[in-house]
Amino acid sequence: MTDKDTLLICDSTSDISLEEEERLGIRIINCFVELDGLPYEERVEITPDRVFSFVEQTGKMPHHSQITVIRFVEEYMKAARDGYKNVICVTMNKEGSGTYSAACHAISMLSSEYPALEGKINIRVIDSGTYSMGIANGILLGVKSLKEGRGFEETADLLEDYYRNQMTLVGLYTLKYAKKSGRLNATAAIIGEALGIKPVLGIRGFNRVLEKARGDKNLIPKMTDMYFEMAEDPNNGDYAIAYGDDPETGRRLSAAIKKRGGRAPVISSGVGTCVGCNSGPNMVGLCFRTKKDIEF
Repeated sequence: MTDKDTLLICDSTSDISLEEEERLGIRIINCFVELDGLPYEERVEITPDRVFSFVEQTGKMPHHSQITVIRFVEEYMKAARDGYKNVICVTMNKEGSGTYSAACHAISMLSSEYPALEGKINIRVIDSGTYSMGIANGILLGVKSLKEGRGFEETADLLEDYYRNQMTLVGLYTLKYAKKSGRLNATAAIIGEALGIKPVLGIRGFNRVLEKARGDKNLIPKMTDMYFEMAEDPNNGDYAIAYGDDPETGRRLSAAIKKRGGRAPVISSGVGTCVGCNSGPNMVGLCFRTKKDIEF
């Protein structure tokens, strides 16, 4: 990152790879996924495939833990030791985790435990209100902003505004994981599976079912329609795509958007272990900035 004073930090539910983390010059704090009582570090010790296999074999849902206050304190201290004067920390949706609160609490703990740092490092914590490529899309915006010469406060304000107006759509080809994770109640999931209904969830802080497609082949066309109805600038705006264990679903969604006049996604990637715990392998996600008058 060209701005030597400001560091961008996010957590691993952004689904940004280790390689992209290094290339972008950001830092990512890994979450942990628990299988049968044992914790595994995301992006280091466990893969989404292992999570999916565990669910298939045991019928149990893995758990993932929020990042602790101490872990954030350590990361802020490391940034200070490395000479950064400012930190912008973007966290996963605060409605689904205490990670945002932990990141905020770490600021006050840092100043009380290490008073010598008072006034030497500024930290802004931003709730993304989302997960996966929804976080990553904003991080790319932040990296670009810093490279273009915007400062700490202006870039943080830019990200606050982006995340406040972003939408993450998640199309589910199967309802099994949504039922197990509590995203859908069991009765609705059973009826939906029987009728071949494929819901499209919207995530902006809270999550809810926005639309329903009948049958697998209608899910991507439905999400494409929603993108062109909801996006602030569907023809020229940036968007990101996430997918489960089949990259072809991401390619089909990208092709459908480009056929209607949109651009290629700025980033397209498979979901990580924490996100995969809730979405399952049979999904496709779409993240973008919405029109100002979109209600959720």
